[in-house]
Amino acid sequence: MTPSPTRRIRLVYGQEEIDPLPKSLPERVLNFPTTRNRPGNEFQRFDKGPAPVHKMGHFGMVVTNFEKAFDFYTSRFNFKPSDLVYNDSDHHCFFFFEGPKSHVHHSSYETHDFDTQLLGHHWLREKGYENCWGVGRHVMGSQIFDYWFDTSGFIMEHYVDGDLVDETYPTNRQKASPDNLHVWGPDVPPTFLS
Repeated sequence: MTPSPTRRIRLVYGQEEIDPLPKSLPERVLNFPTTRNRPGNEFQRFDKGPAPVHKMGHFGMVVTNFEKAFDFYTSRFNFKPSDLVYNDSDHHCFFFFEGPKSHVHHSSYETHDFDTQLLGHHWLREKGYENCWGVGRHVMGSQIFDYWFDTSGFIMEHYVDGDLVDETYPTNRQKASPDNLHVWGPDVPPTFLS
């Protein structure tokens, strides 16, 4: 399949689902000021290290013609537009925005929880990786994000606590602006939008 003269897609069909791996990280029980969910004398202790990935969440692309790309992916793959930022992107399992040259922008991976995500953040920093953007919380998708450059300069995102969307959710339209990319966290760096 070719969505554009410069991009080819290869589809895989017929893979068999495997049983999930056993859970290696505990479901955290959180205490809040008005609700104490964890009984007395039960403690949370954490091990430093990389953030294990639960699954791939989404990937993003820069396309040279937004309307053509939107039509191609929604008509052939039945992708449900959840959030349209008119003028630039569609975001949930697949996101794209228009730019001068078509390329993959980033890939995103779900981690276990916020503590695991931040432990991974510190591990990557200690190993000398370059943080691209984060930690912060997106508006659309609501996930807590943390973007890093890999050794080739490709952007990879770790995220937790993302929204779930099904076919009953109405498409949300918003004007493109830096303010609708995140509700808290550092400002959007120019390297993220290139």
